[in-house]
Amino acid sequence: MTGSLRRALMIVVLIAILIVTGISDRIVARTTVPIGVPVASALSTLRLAPTAHTESSAWFCAGGSGAQGGAPATIVLTNAGHHPVHGTLTAVAALAAGAPQPAPWAGAHTVSVTVPTDGQVTVGADQLGTTGLVAAAVVLDGGGVAVSESVQSPLGWSMAPCAPSTATNWFFAHGATAQGGGLVLSLFNPAATDAVVNISLVSSTAGYLAPAAYQGIDIAPGSLVTENIGDHAPDDDAIATEVSALSGAVVATELESSGTVGSGGISLTLGSPATASRWVFPQNTGIPGGTVAFHVLNPTASPATVSVDIGLSQGAGAEPLAMHIPAQSLVTLTGESQTRIPTGVPYSLTFSSTGTGIVVSRTVLAPAGSPASVPEIGDVSGVPGGNDRWLLPAVVAPGSGAWALAVVDLGSKPATIRIVTPSGRAIAGQHARRVESGSPLVIGPNPGAPFGTAPFEVAADQPVAVELDALPVAEPGVVVVPSFAPA
Repeated sequence: MTGSLRRALMIVVLIAILIVTGISDRIVARTTVPIGVPVASALSTLRLAPTAHTESSAWFCAGGSGAQGGAPATIVLTNAGHHPVHGTLTAVAALAAGAPQPAPWAGAHTVSVTVPTDGQVTVGADQLGTTGLVAAAVVLDGGGVAVSESVQSPLGWSMAPCAPSTATNWFFAHGATAQGGGLVLSLFNPAATDAVVNISLVSSTAGYLAPAAYQGIDIAPGSLVTENIGDHAPDDDAIATEVSALSGAVVATELESSGTVGSGGISLTLGSPATASRWVFPQNTGIPGGTVAFHVLNPTASPATVSVDIGLSQGAGAEPLAMHIPAQSLVTLTGESQTRIPTGVPYSLTFSSTGTGIVVSRTVLAPAGSPASVPEIGDVSGVPGGNDRWLLPAVVAPGSGAWALAVVDLGSKPATIRIVTPSGRAIAGQHARRVESGSPLVIGPNPGAPFGTAPFEVAADQPVAVELDALPVAEPGVVVVPSFAPA
Protein backbone atom coordinates (compact mmCIF):
# COMPACT_ATOMS: atom_id res chain seq x y z
CA MET A 1 0.00 0.00 0.00
CA THR A 2 1.41 3.38 -0.99
CA GLY A 3 1.89 6.19 1.55
CA SER A 4 -0.80 8.36 -0.08
CA LEU A 5 -3.31 5.49 -0.10
CA ARG A 6 -2.56 4.65 3.53
CA ARG A 7 -3.02 8.31 4.52
CA ALA A 8 -6.36 8.50 2.67
CA LEU A 9 -7.55 5.32 4.39
CA MET A 10 -6.65 6.72 7.81
CA ILE A 11 -8.58 9.91 7.11
CA VAL A 12 -11.65 7.89 6.04
CA VAL A 13 -11.43 5.89 9.27
CA LEU A 14 -11.11 9.12 11.27
CA ILE A 15 -14.26 10.61 9.74
CA ALA A 16 -16.17 7.36 10.24
CA ILE A 17 -15.23 7.25 13.92
CA LEU A 18 -16.32 10.87 14.39
CA ILE A 19 -19.73 10.06 12.92
CA VAL A 20 -20.27 6.73 14.72
CA THR A 21 -19.25 8.04 18.15
CA GLY A 22 -21.43 11.12 17.86
CA ILE A 23 -18.51 13.51 17.83
CA SER A 24 -19.36 14.87 14.41
CA ASP A 25 -21.17 18.14 14.05
CA ARG A 26 -24.76 18.68 15.08
CA ILE A 27 -26.94 20.56 12.61
CA VAL A 28 -28.71 23.49 14.24
CA ALA A 29 -31.30 25.82 12.77
CA ARG A 30 -29.95 28.98 11.18
CA THR A 31 -30.72 32.00 13.34
CA THR A 32 -29.98 35.69 13.45
CA VAL A 33 -29.61 35.76 17.24
CA PRO A 34 -26.00 36.91 17.89
CA ILE A 35 -25.44 34.65 20.88
CA GLY A 36 -26.64 31.06 20.79
CA VAL A 37 -27.90 29.11 23.78
CA PRO A 38 -25.14 26.80 25.02
CA VAL A 39 -26.07 23.12 24.97
CA ALA A 40 -22.93 21.66 26.56
CA SER A 41 -21.53 21.71 30.07
CA ALA A 42 -18.51 23.91 30.75
CA LEU A 43 -16.94 20.97 32.60
CA SER A 44 -17.42 18.66 29.60
CA THR A 45 -14.24 19.97 27.95
CA LEU A 46 -12.25 18.43 30.82
CA ARG A 47 -14.00 15.05 31.08
CA LEU A 48 -12.39 11.84 29.89
CA ALA A 49 -14.28 9.10 28.12
CA PRO A 50 -14.70 6.18 30.57
CA THR A 51 -12.21 3.35 30.27
CA ALA A 52 -14.82 0.56 30.43
CA HIS A 53 -16.97 -0.18 27.37
CA THR A 54 -15.53 2.74 25.37
CA GLU A 55 -14.52 1.50 21.94
CA SER A 56 -13.15 4.82 20.74
CA SER A 57 -12.69 8.42 21.82
CA ALA A 58 -11.36 11.58 20.20
CA TRP A 59 -9.71 14.88 21.10
CA PHE A 60 -9.17 17.99 19.01
CA CYS A 61 -6.28 20.46 19.39
CA ALA A 62 -5.65 23.83 17.75
CA GLY A 63 -3.77 27.07 18.31
CA GLY A 64 -0.13 26.03 18.13
CA SER A 65 2.12 25.95 15.09
CA GLY A 66 4.38 23.55 13.31
CA ALA A 67 8.10 23.43 13.96
CA GLN A 68 8.93 26.52 11.88
CA GLY A 69 5.95 28.58 13.03
CA GLY A 70 5.77 31.23 15.73
CA ALA A 71 4.44 28.96 18.52
CA PRO A 72 5.65 25.37 18.04
CA ALA A 73 3.18 22.95 19.61
CA THR A 74 3.58 19.69 21.48
CA ILE A 75 0.54 17.41 21.82
CA VAL A 76 0.51 15.58 25.16
CA LEU A 77 -1.40 12.32 25.68
CA THR A 78 -1.83 11.11 29.29
CA ASN A 79 -3.32 7.71 30.14
CA ALA A 80 -5.43 7.35 33.32
CA GLY A 81 -6.66 3.89 32.32
CA HIS A 82 -5.53 0.41 33.29
CA HIS A 83 -4.21 -0.65 29.87
CA PRO A 84 -2.30 0.87 26.96
CA VAL A 85 -4.33 2.84 24.44
CA HIS A 86 -3.50 3.04 20.73
CA GLY A 87 -4.57 5.63 18.22
CA THR A 88 -3.74 8.05 15.45
CA LEU A 89 -3.08 11.78 15.30
CA THR A 90 -4.02 13.57 12.09
CA ALA A 91 -2.69 17.12 11.63
CA VAL A 92 -3.83 19.78 9.18
CA ALA A 93 -2.44 23.27 8.49
CA ALA A 94 -4.47 26.47 8.63
CA LEU A 95 -5.92 27.79 5.41
CA ALA A 96 -4.18 30.78 3.87
CA ALA A 97 -6.16 34.02 3.80
CA GLY A 98 -8.43 34.11 0.77
CA ALA A 99 -7.75 30.48 -0.15
CA PRO A 100 -10.63 28.53 -1.74
CA GLN A 101 -12.46 25.89 0.26
CA PRO A 102 -10.26 22.76 0.24
CA ALA A 103 -11.16 19.12 -0.13
CA PRO A 104 -11.76 17.42 3.25
CA TRP A 105 -8.50 17.01 5.16
CA ALA A 106 -6.45 18.41 2.31
CA GLY A 107 -2.73 18.12 3.04
CA ALA A 108 -3.28 16.23 6.29
CA HIS A 109 -0.77 13.73 7.57
CA THR A 110 -1.15 11.05 10.24
CA VAL A 111 1.09 9.49 12.89
CA SER A 112 0.41 6.50 15.13
CA VAL A 113 0.54 6.77 18.92
CA THR A 114 0.52 4.36 21.86
CA VAL A 115 -0.06 5.67 25.40
CA PRO A 116 1.14 3.26 28.11
CA THR A 117 -0.70 2.63 31.37
CA ASP A 118 0.01 5.40 33.91
CA GLY A 119 2.15 6.99 31.21
CA GLN A 120 2.40 9.92 28.88
CA VAL A 121 3.61 10.42 25.30
CA THR A 122 4.13 13.52 23.21
CA VAL A 123 3.91 14.39 19.53
CA GLY A 124 6.27 17.25 18.72
CA ALA A 125 5.90 20.19 16.37
CA ASP A 126 8.15 18.52 13.78
CA GLN A 127 5.43 15.86 13.34
CA LEU A 128 2.61 18.42 13.02
CA GLY A 129 3.91 20.54 10.17
CA THR A 130 6.64 22.98 9.29
CA THR A 131 5.04 26.44 9.11
CA GLY A 132 1.94 28.24 10.29
CA LEU A 133 -0.77 27.28 12.74
CA VAL A 134 -1.99 23.69 12.81
CA ALA A 135 -4.82 21.61 14.25
CA ALA A 136 -4.86 17.95 15.16
CA ALA A 137 -7.50 15.26 15.62
CA VAL A 138 -6.51 12.44 17.97
CA VAL A 139 -8.61 9.26 17.61
CA LEU A 140 -8.06 6.53 20.22
CA ASP A 141 -9.18 2.91 20.51
CA GLY A 142 -10.48 3.38 24.06
CA GLY A 143 -11.17 5.85 26.84
CA GLY A 144 -9.28 7.13 29.86
CA VAL A 145 -6.79 9.27 27.93
CA ALA A 146 -6.51 13.07 28.29
CA VAL A 147 -4.98 15.20 25.53
CA SER A 148 -3.45 18.64 26.04
CA GLU A 149 -1.27 21.02 24.07
CA SER A 150 1.84 22.97 25.04
CA VAL A 151 3.18 25.87 22.97
CA GLN A 152 6.42 27.84 23.13
CA SER A 153 7.74 31.08 21.69
CA PRO A 154 10.42 33.65 22.55
CA LEU A 155 7.74 35.22 24.82
CA GLY A 156 7.49 32.07 26.95
CA TRP A 157 5.23 29.04 27.04
CA SER A 158 1.69 27.94 27.81
CA MET A 159 -0.34 24.76 28.20
CA ALA A 160 -4.06 24.13 27.63
CA PRO A 161 -6.48 21.22 27.32
CA CYS A 162 -7.58 20.00 23.93
CA ALA A 163 -11.33 19.44 23.38
CA PRO A 164 -12.97 16.00 23.64
CA SER A 165 -15.78 17.08 21.28
CA THR A 166 -16.92 19.83 18.99
CA ALA A 167 -19.56 22.32 20.15
CA THR A 168 -21.93 24.90 18.70
CA ASN A 169 -20.78 27.65 21.10
CA TRP A 170 -17.41 28.73 22.49
CA PHE A 171 -16.75 31.54 24.98
CA PHE A 172 -13.47 33.28 25.86
CA ALA A 173 -13.69 35.66 28.83
CA HIS A 174 -10.53 37.60 28.07
CA GLY A 175 -7.97 38.50 25.45
CA ALA A 176 -5.94 41.61 24.69
CA THR A 177 -4.79 43.36 21.54
CA ALA A 178 -3.28 46.47 23.17
CA GLN A 179 0.39 47.50 23.06
CA GLY A 180 1.27 45.31 20.12
CA GLY A 181 -0.42 42.22 21.51
CA GLY A 182 -1.66 39.55 19.13
CA LEU A 183 -4.88 37.58 19.56
CA VAL A 184 -5.58 34.81 17.04
CA LEU A 185 -8.77 32.75 17.08
CA SER A 186 -8.49 29.22 15.64
CA LEU A 187 -11.63 27.48 14.35
CA PHE A 188 -11.20 23.76 13.63
CA ASN A 189 -13.86 21.62 11.97
CA PRO A 190 -12.95 17.92 12.34
CA ALA A 191 -16.39 16.69 11.27
CA ALA A 192 -17.65 15.33 7.97
CA THR A 193 -19.82 18.31 6.95
CA ASP A 194 -19.37 22.06 6.61
CA ALA A 195 -19.69 24.41 9.57
CA VAL A 196 -20.76 28.07 9.45
CA VAL A 197 -20.05 30.31 12.44
CA ASN A 198 -20.53 33.87 13.67
CA ILE A 199 -17.97 35.64 15.86
CA SER A 200 -18.95 38.42 18.24
CA LEU A 201 -16.80 40.42 20.64
CA VAL A 202 -17.47 42.01 24.02
CA SER A 203 -15.12 44.86 24.95
CA SER A 204 -14.83 46.28 28.44
CA THR A 205 -14.79 49.76 26.85
CA ALA A 206 -16.58 49.47 23.48
CA GLY A 207 -19.30 47.02 24.53
CA TYR A 208 -20.84 44.39 22.24
CA LEU A 209 -19.41 44.15 18.71
CA ALA A 210 -20.48 42.00 15.75
CA PRO A 211 -18.09 42.83 12.87
CA ALA A 212 -19.63 42.09 9.47
CA ALA A 213 -16.51 40.22 8.37
CA TYR A 214 -16.99 37.80 11.26
CA GLN A 215 -20.50 36.71 10.32
CA GLY A 216 -21.16 33.56 8.31
CA ILE A 217 -17.60 32.21 8.24
CA ASP A 218 -17.44 28.90 6.32
CA ILE A 219 -15.22 26.14 7.71
CA ALA A 220 -14.87 23.11 5.47
CA PRO A 221 -14.64 19.55 6.84
CA GLY A 222 -11.17 18.75 8.14
CA SER A 223 -9.96 22.33 7.92
CA LEU A 224 -8.59 25.05 10.22
CA VAL A 225 -9.54 28.72 9.80
CA THR A 226 -7.82 31.46 11.80
CA GLU A 227 -8.92 35.04 12.50
CA ASN A 228 -6.84 37.93 13.87
CA ILE A 229 -9.09 39.59 16.47
CA GLY A 230 -6.94 42.72 16.41
CA ASP A 231 -8.16 43.46 12.89
CA HIS A 232 -11.53 44.45 14.33
CA ALA A 233 -10.69 45.28 17.95
CA PRO A 234 -7.27 46.96 17.98
CA ASP A 235 -5.60 48.35 21.10
CA ASP A 236 -8.07 46.77 23.53
CA ASP A 237 -6.85 45.69 26.98
CA ALA A 238 -9.83 43.43 27.73
CA ILE A 239 -11.94 41.80 25.06
CA ALA A 240 -14.07 38.64 25.20
CA THR A 241 -14.79 36.45 22.18
CA GLU A 242 -17.91 34.42 21.44
CA VAL A 243 -18.27 31.83 18.68
CA SER A 244 -21.74 30.66 17.66
CA ALA A 245 -22.35 28.02 14.99
CA LEU A 246 -25.18 28.60 12.53
CA SER A 247 -24.69 25.08 11.23
CA GLY A 248 -22.35 22.28 12.18
CA ALA A 249 -19.98 22.50 15.14
CA VAL A 250 -16.31 23.36 15.68
CA VAL A 251 -13.49 23.54 18.21
CA ALA A 252 -12.24 27.04 19.12
CA THR A 253 -9.01 28.15 20.78
CA GLU A 254 -7.24 31.48 21.19
CA LEU A 255 -3.50 32.16 21.06
CA GLU A 256 -2.54 35.44 22.72
CA SER A 257 0.86 37.12 22.69
CA SER A 258 1.59 40.14 24.88
CA GLY A 259 4.48 42.54 25.35
CA THR A 260 8.05 41.91 24.27
CA VAL A 261 10.67 39.25 24.97
CA GLY A 262 11.59 39.42 28.66
CA SER A 263 8.51 41.41 29.63
CA GLY A 264 5.64 39.64 27.88
CA GLY A 265 3.97 36.29 27.56
CA ILE A 266 2.06 33.82 25.41
CA SER A 267 -1.22 32.14 26.36
CA LEU A 268 -3.07 29.26 24.69
CA THR A 269 -6.72 29.00 25.77
CA LEU A 270 -9.47 26.53 24.92
CA GLY A 271 -12.85 28.23 24.94
CA SER A 272 -15.71 27.12 27.16
CA PRO A 273 -18.60 25.47 25.25
CA ALA A 274 -21.08 26.83 27.81
CA THR A 275 -21.46 29.21 30.67
CA ALA A 276 -21.39 27.89 34.25
CA SER A 277 -22.77 29.04 37.59
CA ARG A 278 -19.46 28.47 39.42
CA TRP A 279 -15.81 29.11 38.50
CA VAL A 280 -12.90 28.40 40.83
CA PHE A 281 -9.31 29.70 40.96
CA PRO A 282 -7.66 27.57 43.66
CA GLN A 283 -4.38 29.49 43.96
CA ASN A 284 -3.70 33.18 43.46
CA THR A 285 -0.93 35.25 45.00
CA GLY A 286 -0.83 39.02 44.93
CA ILE A 287 2.71 40.30 44.35
CA PRO A 288 3.70 43.93 45.11
CA GLY A 289 3.89 45.78 41.82
CA GLY A 290 2.12 42.99 39.92
CA THR A 291 -1.50 42.42 38.94
CA VAL A 292 -3.90 39.50 39.36
CA ALA A 293 -7.09 40.33 37.43
CA PHE A 294 -10.26 38.26 36.99
CA HIS A 295 -12.45 38.82 33.94
CA VAL A 296 -16.15 37.95 34.24
CA LEU A 297 -18.09 37.58 30.99
CA ASN A 298 -21.88 37.53 30.94
CA PRO A 299 -22.81 36.56 27.34
CA THR A 300 -26.52 36.17 28.08
CA ALA A 301 -29.42 38.57 27.70
CA SER A 302 -30.00 38.79 31.47
CA PRO A 303 -27.89 40.49 34.18
CA ALA A 304 -25.88 38.27 36.55
CA THR A 305 -25.43 38.68 40.29
CA VAL A 306 -22.10 37.18 41.30
CA SER A 307 -20.76 36.36 44.76
CA VAL A 308 -16.98 35.94 45.06
CA ASP A 309 -15.87 33.75 47.97
CA ILE A 310 -12.32 34.35 49.21
CA GLY A 311 -10.41 31.47 50.78
CA LEU A 312 -7.17 32.26 52.59
CA SER A 313 -4.37 29.74 53.12
CA GLN A 314 -3.53 31.55 56.35
CA GLY A 315 -6.19 32.69 58.82
CA ALA A 316 -9.94 32.93 58.49
CA GLY A 317 -11.60 33.55 55.14
CA ALA A 318 -12.55 37.09 54.17
CA GLU A 319 -16.06 38.34 53.58
CA PRO A 320 -17.35 37.55 50.05
CA LEU A 321 -17.34 40.20 47.35
CA ALA A 322 -20.43 41.10 45.33
CA MET A 323 -20.42 41.86 41.59
CA HIS A 324 -23.15 42.92 39.16
CA ILE A 325 -22.50 41.89 35.54
CA PRO A 326 -24.90 43.50 33.03
CA ALA A 327 -26.17 41.46 30.09
CA GLN A 328 -23.68 40.93 27.25
CA SER A 329 -20.87 42.62 29.15
CA LEU A 330 -17.38 42.05 30.55
CA VAL A 331 -16.32 43.22 34.02
CA THR A 332 -12.81 42.94 35.52
CA LEU A 333 -12.02 42.43 39.21
CA THR A 334 -8.43 43.29 40.23
CA GLY A 335 -7.23 41.48 43.33
CA GLU A 336 -4.81 44.22 44.37
CA SER A 337 -7.68 46.73 44.60
CA GLN A 338 -9.52 44.66 47.21
CA THR A 339 -8.43 45.43 50.77
CA ARG A 340 -9.78 42.13 52.07
CA ILE A 341 -7.34 40.20 49.85
CA PRO A 342 -3.85 40.24 51.44
CA THR A 343 -0.63 40.61 49.45
CA GLY A 344 1.90 37.80 49.39
CA VAL A 345 -0.48 35.16 50.79
CA PRO A 346 -2.00 32.46 48.54
CA TYR A 347 -5.77 32.71 48.29
CA SER A 348 -8.58 31.10 46.32
CA LEU A 349 -11.53 32.77 44.63
CA THR A 350 -14.83 31.08 43.80
CA PHE A 351 -17.23 32.99 41.53
CA SER A 352 -20.86 31.90 41.99
CA SER A 353 -23.58 33.37 39.77
CA THR A 354 -27.31 33.39 40.38
CA GLY A 355 -29.86 33.85 37.64
CA THR A 356 -27.60 33.24 34.67
CA GLY A 357 -24.32 31.56 33.75
CA ILE A 358 -20.98 33.32 33.36
CA VAL A 359 -17.44 32.59 32.08
CA VAL A 360 -14.39 33.70 34.09
CA SER A 361 -10.67 33.86 33.33
CA ARG A 362 -7.61 35.26 35.10
CA THR A 363 -4.65 37.36 33.98
CA VAL A 364 -1.42 37.42 35.99
CA LEU A 365 1.09 40.19 35.29
CA ALA A 366 4.46 40.05 37.06
CA PRO A 367 5.84 43.32 38.43
CA ALA A 368 8.34 45.30 36.41
CA GLY A 369 11.89 44.16 37.00
CA SER A 370 10.93 40.56 37.78
CA PRO A 371 13.56 37.85 37.27
CA ALA A 372 14.23 36.85 33.69
CA SER A 373 11.97 33.77 33.72
CA VAL A 374 9.40 33.91 30.92
CA PRO A 375 6.52 34.30 30.48
CA GLU A 376 5.73 37.29 32.71
CA ILE A 377 2.11 37.61 31.55
CA GLY A 378 -0.41 34.77 31.36
CA ASP A 379 -4.15 34.20 30.78
CA VAL A 380 -5.87 31.07 32.10
CA SER A 381 -9.45 29.91 32.49
CA GLY A 382 -10.97 29.06 35.85
CA VAL A 383 -12.15 25.57 36.86
CA PRO A 384 -15.88 25.32 36.01
CA GLY A 385 -17.01 23.42 39.10
CA GLY A 386 -15.68 20.46 41.04
CA ASN A 387 -14.97 16.76 40.73
CA ASP A 388 -13.80 13.99 43.05
CA ARG A 389 -10.96 12.99 40.72
CA TRP A 390 -8.55 15.16 38.75
CA LEU A 391 -5.84 14.00 36.34
CA LEU A 392 -2.77 16.26 36.03
CA PRO A 393 -0.30 15.67 33.16
CA ALA A 394 3.43 16.00 33.52
CA VAL A 395 4.85 19.31 32.31
CA VAL A 396 6.66 18.95 28.99
CA ALA A 397 8.21 22.36 28.29
CA PRO A 398 12.04 22.23 28.42
CA GLY A 399 13.35 22.94 31.91
CA SER A 400 9.84 23.13 33.33
CA GLY A 401 8.49 21.89 36.64
CA ALA A 402 5.79 22.46 39.23
CA TRP A 403 5.53 25.53 41.45
CA ALA A 404 2.62 24.39 43.65
CA LEU A 405 -0.57 22.34 43.66
CA ALA A 406 -3.62 24.00 45.23
CA VAL A 407 -6.86 22.24 46.16
CA VAL A 408 -10.17 23.90 47.13
CA ASP A 409 -12.92 22.00 48.93
CA LEU A 410 -16.32 22.53 47.26
CA GLY A 411 -18.26 20.14 49.48
CA SER A 412 -20.22 20.64 52.68
CA LYS A 413 -17.52 19.30 55.00
CA PRO A 414 -13.69 19.08 55.06
CA ALA A 415 -12.34 16.95 52.23
CA THR A 416 -9.66 14.26 52.30
CA ILE A 417 -7.44 13.96 49.24
CA ARG A 418 -4.79 11.50 48.10
CA ILE A 419 -2.08 11.92 45.47
CA VAL A 420 -2.03 8.70 43.42
CA THR A 421 -0.95 7.44 40.00
CA PRO A 422 -3.31 8.10 37.07
CA SER A 423 -4.71 4.58 37.42
CA GLY A 424 -5.27 5.05 41.17
CA ARG A 425 -2.27 3.31 42.70
CA ALA A 426 -0.55 4.69 45.80
CA ILE A 427 2.61 6.79 45.43
CA ALA A 428 5.35 6.33 48.01
CA GLY A 429 5.67 9.28 50.37
CA GLN A 430 2.28 10.77 49.48
CA HIS A 431 -0.01 10.63 52.52
CA ALA A 432 -3.67 11.57 52.77
CA ARG A 433 -4.24 15.29 53.24
CA ARG A 434 -7.15 17.25 54.70
CA VAL A 435 -8.66 20.26 52.93
CA GLU A 436 -10.65 22.62 55.14
CA SER A 437 -13.75 24.32 53.81
CA GLY A 438 -13.00 27.93 52.84
CA SER A 439 -9.22 27.51 52.97
CA PRO A 440 -7.16 26.26 50.01
CA LEU A 441 -4.59 23.54 50.59
CA VAL A 442 -1.35 24.57 48.89
CA ILE A 443 1.34 21.89 48.38
CA GLY A 444 4.57 23.74 47.60
CA PRO A 445 6.42 25.76 46.56
CA ASN A 446 8.60 23.37 44.57
CA PRO A 447 6.91 20.22 45.91
CA GLY A 448 9.11 17.77 43.99
CA ALA A 449 8.05 14.50 42.35
CA PRO A 450 5.53 13.51 41.15
CA PHE A 451 4.27 17.09 40.76
CA GLY A 452 5.18 18.27 37.28
CA THR A 453 7.60 15.42 36.60
CA ALA A 454 5.05 12.63 36.03
CA PRO A 455 1.29 12.44 35.52
CA PHE A 456 -0.68 11.96 38.74
CA GLU A 457 -4.22 12.08 40.05
CA VAL A 458 -5.87 13.94 42.93
CA ALA A 459 -8.51 11.61 44.44
CA ALA A 460 -10.97 13.17 46.91
CA ASP A 461 -13.91 11.98 48.97
CA GLN A 462 -16.09 14.85 47.70
CA PRO A 463 -15.95 17.50 44.96
CA VAL A 464 -12.82 19.68 44.87
CA ALA A 465 -11.16 22.00 42.36
CA VAL A 466 -7.43 21.90 41.67
CA GLU A 467 -4.73 24.08 40.10
CA LEU A 468 -1.15 23.05 39.31
CA ASP A 469 0.98 26.15 38.73
CA ALA A 470 4.07 25.59 36.61
CA LEU A 471 7.62 26.86 36.27
CA PRO A 472 9.63 28.49 34.77
CA VAL A 473 7.53 31.65 34.96
CA ALA A 474 8.08 35.05 36.55
CA GLU A 475 5.26 34.63 39.10
CA PRO A 476 2.88 31.85 40.25
CA GLY A 477 -0.26 31.50 38.18
CA VAL A 478 1.14 32.70 34.85
CA VAL A 479 1.05 29.14 33.47
CA VAL A 480 -1.36 26.48 34.75
CA VAL A 481 -1.19 22.77 33.86
CA PRO A 482 -4.57 21.54 32.54
CA SER A 483 -6.60 19.38 34.92
CA PHE A 484 -8.96 16.69 33.61
CA ALA A 485 -11.91 14.94 35.23
CA PRO A 486 -11.85 11.15 34.78
CA ALA A 487 -15.25 9.52 34.37
